[in-house]
Amino acid sequence: MNKIQPVTFGPKHHFFGFHDLCPWDISGRYMLAMETDFIDRPPKAGDKAKICLIDLENNNKLEVLAETDAWNFHQGCRAQWLPNDPEKIIYNDRRSNKFISVVFDVKNRKEINVLKCPIYAISPKGDFGLGLNFARLKRYGGYGYAGEVEEPESDGIFMVDFVSGTTNLIIPVENGHILTHIAFNPGGSRICFIDKYRLPDGGFLQRLITANPDGADLYVLPSHASHFDWKSDTEILVYGKFSPKITAFRKMGAFRIPILKPILYFVRKMRGLIKQKIAGQSYFLLKDKTQNVERVAVGLMTEDGHPQFSSDGKWVITDTYPDKNHERTLILYDWENKKRINLGEFYSLPHRKSLANYHSDESWDISEMRSDLHPRWNRSGTQACIDSVHEGTRQIYIAQIDNSFAA
Repeated sequence: MNKIQPVTFGPKHHFFGFHDLCPWDISGRYMLAMETDFIDRPPKAGDKAKICLIDLENNNKLEVLAETDAWNFHQGCRAQWLPNDPEKIIYNDRRSNKFISVVFDVKNRKEINVLKCPIYAISPKGDFGLGLNFARLKRYGGYGYAGEVEEPESDGIFMVDFVSGTTNLIIPVENGHILTHIAFNPGGSRICFIDKYRLPDGGFLQRLITANPDGADLYVLPSHASHFDWKSDTEILVYGKFSPKITAFRKMGAFRIPILKPILYFVRKMRGLIKQKIAGQSYFLLKDKTQNVERVAVGLMTEDGHPQFSSDGKWVITDTYPDKNHERTLILYDWENKKRINLGEFYSLPHRKSLANYHSDESWDISEMRSDLHPRWNRSGTQACIDSVHEGTRQIYIAQIDNSFAA
């Protein structure tokens, strides 16, 4: 734990968001962060969060750049650096009753462009992005934004051209489905996303689908997926379920039968190696446009988490959800040597003084307000950062990753 230190501090709360983005700029000196006054309830329409810049070489000095009215505790406002212009960022906001995205010049501290569609992911070249309807995500059980807004007539994944500002629907969504967790492969030649929809037994199925960046050549991969990261342009590391017979059984609605419902409840409550063996849950390495399924780290990493590869592909950093003692584990996995290293455990509940409007410890761990670690690498693979509440307020911490971990 001595190698894991905070870079933001209370009394206000700070976090970055999901595991699929890098908060560091290309120089490694600056990090993006969000700042809020509360963590004890979900954000409502009109609740502003501040977008901040942390100067890691100046005593972690924190400066507010802008505000946003389009955010949540898990993914923030999707603030990210533009790959082709390292002094600019893009983030989501709400203007004139619509969710939009804003291009901001960090060097000159000014807003320079407003795009008509909120952004989820940016192509590696930085010339366009892919966006979603965050109001739909909120309504149907995804990481969306609160408040009634004017929604697009057609819905799905949109391509947003950063030069012309034009927005086009490239992958339409079916009724009852939500599309989310879009990620480009390293070369920008393919995207991957999750198609989430409800099953007859009340649960969800989350299909992992790949496509060209223009929406063509869609391919459904074989595993139910919760979280993933591209290992290469053709390989994807996924945590999910691969149990075709059980999936087919659920699609037929078999678990709606009263005598079988307790079985489904029991499976959902299982954890660790038992769940790997019975429910087929584990990390998998999938190959794009094939039905190949290779189990990874069986018996070593037995819990769902948020994986991200280091830039050289030698390490995976991931985490776990809270256990029965409300502890989350930060994990480093040596890909070549198949070795797991626990970097630390972090209590998942903040102190009572931070929870003026919240009264149930038991449900905090699965609530909208929970603070998943969401580990994220820096660009050189020497550090990773997490969001955590273990010291009472929600803050960002940096872990130093060096050769001593592999000893």
